[in-house]
Amino acid sequence: MSKIVILSAQLGAPQVMNDLLQRIGCKDPGLAEWIKQLDTVPIIKECVDNALTRLGQVNGIRKDLNITDYYGKTFGGQLAGSLKTDKFPNGLGFKVNSQGVVEFVADDYKSEWREEVERLRGLFTDAFMAEATSSILTILGYDVSVSSKVTGNGELLFNLEGVKQ
Repeated sequence: MSKIVILSAQLGAPQVMNDLLQRIGCKDPGLAEWIKQLDTVPIIKECVDNALTRLGQVNGIRKDLNITDYYGKTFGGQLAGSLKTDKFPNGLGFKVNSQGVVEFVADDYKSEWREEVERLRGLFTDAFMAEATSSILTILGYDVSVSSKVTGNGELLFNLEGVKQ
C-alpha cells in the first residue's frame, strides 16, 4: 500500500541553529545572553524557504508547494515546500513543526524513489546549513553572500562569504 508519511529522519534544525549560535556566543557574554532569548523558529522557516529556492535553481530539480502519493493523491498537510525531479516526480516535502524541527515527508513506495529521497535530503541539508550560517552571520552584522555550483560529477558545492559591516 502506498501512502505519504513523515520519514524517520529529520533535520534537528533547532539544534543546528543553537550549536552555531553557541559557538559565536561563547566569545561574547552579552551576545550569549541575547542568543538565549532568540526565537529561532522563524529563522528556521526562512532558511528552509531559501534552501528550497536555491535547490529549485539547480538543473533537474523543481521547487513546488505540494507532493503526491503513488496514486496521485495530494498530501493534505501543510508543507513549507517540496522538491521534485524526473526520478521522483511525486516530490519530497518539507515541514517545519512548532519546535522548528524540519520533517521530511514523502511516499517512498518504490525502491528507486528511496534513493532519490536520500539524495534530495542530503542536498537540502547542505543547502539549509549554508542558509542557517548566512542568517546567523547577517544577524551579527555581516554582509553575507552565498553561492552554489554543481560540479562535473553532480556534487553541489556552497561558497559562503561574510564581511563585517
